[in-house]
Amino acid sequence: MSIAGGVALAPERGEADDCEAIQIFSRSPRMLRNTKPLTVEETAAFQANLAAHHIARVLIHANYLINLASPKKPMLKVSREAFVDELDRAQQLGVRDVIFHPGAHLGKGEAKGLRAIAESLDWCLDHAEAPDVFAVLENTAGAGSVLGYTFEQIGEIIRMSSHPERLGLCVDTCHTFAAGYDFRTRDGYDALTGAIDSAVGLSRLRAFHLNDSKGDLGSRQDRHENIGKGKIGLEGFRPLVNDARFRELPGCLEYPGDDAGYRKNLRALRSLIEGYVPPKKARRRRT
Repeated sequence: MSIAGGVALAPERGEADDCEAIQIFSRSPRMLRNTKPLTVEETAAFQANLAAHHIARVLIHANYLINLASPKKPMLKVSREAFVDELDRAQQLGVRDVIFHPGAHLGKGEAKGLRAIAESLDWCLDHAEAPDVFAVLENTAGAGSVLGYTFEQIGEIIRMSSHPERLGLCVDTCHTFAAGYDFRTRDGYDALTGAIDSAVGLSRLRAFHLNDSKGDLGSRQDRHENIGKGKIGLEGFRPLVNDARFRELPGCLEYPGDDAGYRKNLRALRSLIEGYVPPKKARRRRT
């Protein structure tokens, strides 16, 4: 959901798009420095609107430019400070989950990069004033030197961290497919959840990003598509949206980025849910 005009407007926009959960940026996703602090008035308005507009869960997605694996000291310093700010802002807003891309090793090797991410997370969690917030690692497609494209890598980061109890997992369906996990059949889906459980633990799951994939299986392309229009296909989402283990977890769309597209994709996903009855309610006018 857009935060244009202030974060407080996001819950109303989410309800207008028939959302039960929303994902927002709490700051510009493309600026690492000079972020304007949240005011007491902004945080109070956000929390009041959240209660008024029937949104059950909110996720914050961290800045895209943060690289907690950077081998360049100036960039690593800025990234860590920016991530601390993300955690602090989540605490202020009352949001429990900050989702982030683990990082890229930029040619220094995967082992060194994974250790750098774990060390960065320890530093950030030690310096943030956000005791109620989870740092949620999102699995990636694995383009270039980007890390976190296998669940074993994410599990390794968590095991190396001094604060494993503060770390969670967000599974992005497009990234998962592009990284080579084929979950389009029942057997494939069971193999995927088994792999996640073995490497990370299903109990660490905090959220899903529900995106179809423009790229082929194992393409390593992070290119999202409308639900049912990509290489995963509509039926590929059926086992996930009907998995009772994850019924209370939020699943957020990240594509196509416009209201009509989100509503259409939500309807497509909900059509797969066994016994789902759309609620009858008047649509609120979007701000």
